[in-house]
Amino acid sequence: MEQLLKKVILAGIGALSLTKEAVEKLLDELVRRGEIASEEKEGLLKELIKEGKERKGEIEKMMERVISRAGIATKEDVERLERRVKELEDKIK
Repeated sequence: MEQLLKKVILAGIGALSLTKEAVEKLLDELVRRGEIASEEKEGLLKELIKEGKERKGEIEKMMERVISRAGIATKEDVERLERRVKELEDKIK
């Protein structure tokens, strides 16, 4: 049941948008309704937050690959070009 509950929470709400407070509130409601035991709450909270952070990293890496393949300039690319333009402007002054 715990695995299913975690999957439902992560899929239904979205791991990236969850704050610790939001997860706690949701778990409190599940305890209140008797869907999980109050003793399970803290462990489940830690596990859900950990899993959310891991998924955030995975999604960030995936987005970096998509941006790279699409040829979209990153912030670093733009900053590098801005520095280069400034260097060239300084040379022609």
